[in-house]
Amino acid sequence: MASVLPQDHIVFTIEKVINDLEDDCFSSFYHDFGRPSYHPKMLLSALLFAYSQGIFSGRKIEKLMVENLAMHYLTGQLVVSYRTINRFRVAEGMRDLLQDLFVEFSVRLKMEEFVSLDCLYIDGTKIEANANKYSFVWKKATDKFSLKLQESIRQSFQEEIAPLIEEAIVLDQEEPISSEQLDDFVAILEKELEKTNQEIEQQPVKGADERKKKRRKLRKAIRKVRDDFSVRAKKYENYGETFEGRNSFSKTDTDATFMRMKDDHMMNGQLKPGYNLQIATENQFVLHYDVFPNAADVNTLLPFLESYPHELKTIVADAGYGSEENLVTLNELEVSHFIKYALFDKEQKRTYKKSSRNLENWTYDEAQDSYIHPEGWTYHFERIKHRQTSTGFTQEIKVYKADNPDLAPQKGLYLNQRYQELKQIESQALLSEEGSRIFAQRKVDVEPVFGQVKACLGYKRCNLRGKRQV
Repeated sequence: MASVLPQDHIVFTIEKVINDLEDDCFSSFYHDFGRPSYHPKMLLSALLFAYSQGIFSGRKIEKLMVENLAMHYLTGQLVVSYRTINRFRVAEGMRDLLQDLFVEFSVRLKMEEFVSLDCLYIDGTKIEANANKYSFVWKKATDKFSLKLQESIRQSFQEEIAPLIEEAIVLDQEEPISSEQLDDFVAILEKELEKTNQEIEQQPVKGADERKKKRRKLRKAIRKVRDDFSVRAKKYENYGETFEGRNSFSKTDTDATFMRMKDDHMMNGQLKPGYNLQIATENQFVLHYDVFPNAADVNTLLPFLESYPHELKTIVADAGYGSEENLVTLNELEVSHFIKYALFDKEQKRTYKKSSRNLENWTYDEAQDSYIHPEGWTYHFERIKHRQTSTGFTQEIKVYKADNPDLAPQKGLYLNQRYQELKQIESQALLSEEGSRIFAQRKVDVEPVFGQVKACLGYKRCNLRGKRQV
């Protein structure tokens, strides 16, 4: 069958790469019991070939095994059920297997001198999750309704529950009431209800009886706490654990975060559940990838580089990654980098260079520790402000205030001295001849890969749910 296919067909490359993998990479797919399984190398080869053809559905991959000649060559004319295919690609050892595959792939590329592994071009794109776009849960709304629930619980406890029970219960006014505490309240109410029932049975009274009225109120309070308060409290607690620092998630796929998707070239779109796909390329070969639930790229760079299996030498990225934390950490790791910061392109314009927003147009008085505005206003040092980012990184900001803030062009000057020095160094590197050449390569290296993935392969929406499966 190999004689029928062209000599440069992609199946031969896939077969060679997979066969060169060590057998230990597939050890987690072997079992000592059950029916004889398909060889994991054959299944992985079939998956890679189907993905290279833009086919990601399990049923369509099964159909490809029936109709496609190249797939016949890889599978030995075996037809694997789509259920087996889907179980295989979400198996526990698949993540480690793909990492080993990427390492083997990058080593082979280096041996063939397609890449040097000296320079990584990093960028990210958003991939829509396999989730309902109306299944959103927002953190602000959850916090709002959780606070209202706490107020309702405290009010109900003071007005309805406390008068019905003899046992004294003190509520913490600062800490929220948890679902476990509400379960304890239900136990206390049920105990009080049982005691009231015994009293009514032992000492029956004809006509009106206050104890029967109390029993009705106890039953109503139990239903309210158990079926309403406790259920909602558990729901909000589960939501709080699911957020994990995010502002939203999808009920269909709790690992996905709602992000604004660019649905067309005019960047028209809407909020949809998705993942932030980060890739590192060289010569348009993907050498590393990872998936994050963060909508912004700035917090993905450091964890992305931590999982990179090779030595880091040079990093090239756009303005979405140029935070103070990233630049400081890369300097500590002694990694060369060409990363734009937020205002880099704006700083190169003539209007900005003449503007008062440009700190170089201000005059610094070292003796007085003050800055003089281009219009003559003096800003004296007032205090040092420490600000902590969402990742726990601490920024030190010097605050300068004008003598007469109401009349001054701006009330204050907030200066992050360390970040200013880092941006100046980065600007010099980017504007240098070598920096301009390397950074210009980023546009033709990493950007086309996303075009191939989305436009050529048609991979715009995930087929599986959960970060591990994606």
